[in-house]
Amino acid sequence: MEVQLQQKASGRQSRKASKTSNKSIRWVRLIHIYTSMLMLLIMLFFTATGLTLNHREWLPQAPPAEITELPLPVELQSQTAWESAPMAQAEKVRRWLAGGHQMSGNQISYDWQSDEQVLLIDVKRPGGYSLAEVLPEEKLVVLENQRYGVTAVLNDLHMGRYSGALWRAFIDLSAVLMLLFTLTGLWLVLPQKKRRQRLLAISGLGGVVMATGYLLILAV
Repeated sequence: MEVQLQQKASGRQSRKASKTSNKSIRWVRLIHIYTSMLMLLIMLFFTATGLTLNHREWLPQAPPAEITELPLPVELQSQTAWESAPMAQAEKVRRWLAGGHQMSGNQISYDWQSDEQVLLIDVKRPGGYSLAEVLPEEKLVVLENQRYGVTAVLNDLHMGRYSGALWRAFIDLSAVLMLLFTLTGLWLVLPQKKRRQRLLAISGLGGVVMATGYLLILAV
């Protein structure tokens, strides 16, 4: 009788463990499926731009930069304002250029050269830049706009270059989704006794190929 009770208790524990295992596998499978759907277009984007980054010779030749001379607005011509608060004036000029002359971007730098009374505004963005040379005494702005094309924009977005905090957050989210996708895939493989050894061997082969390529790069 005591042996039968122990067998029944063992059977209940085994069934309970099996149910828990099946439930966890269902949740892992759901996470794997939905992250794969979320990652579909993201993976296509990073895969395609990975190729274009690795083969920059595929890119079309960049068009020449557009150079425009613009009169400085009357409200920004005050020499007193430029001498007392050049950076405040610089920001006003940048806003004016951004509003009507396509000077947009996420990385902005100012260089006020007081001895020559020249302001340089450098604005970088994915796939291009704008450079403005402001001459308050001559009431003139020389604006240079360069756009390298759609592929260059996508390449810079792939690297998170000049793309701003929001896009960097998107890249972080993509990395988390990719991590969930790969780890849940591994979790689903482990219980498959017939396929587990072969699939893990293939995964290990991929790791060896990657490590070998990296070591070869270091050796060059």
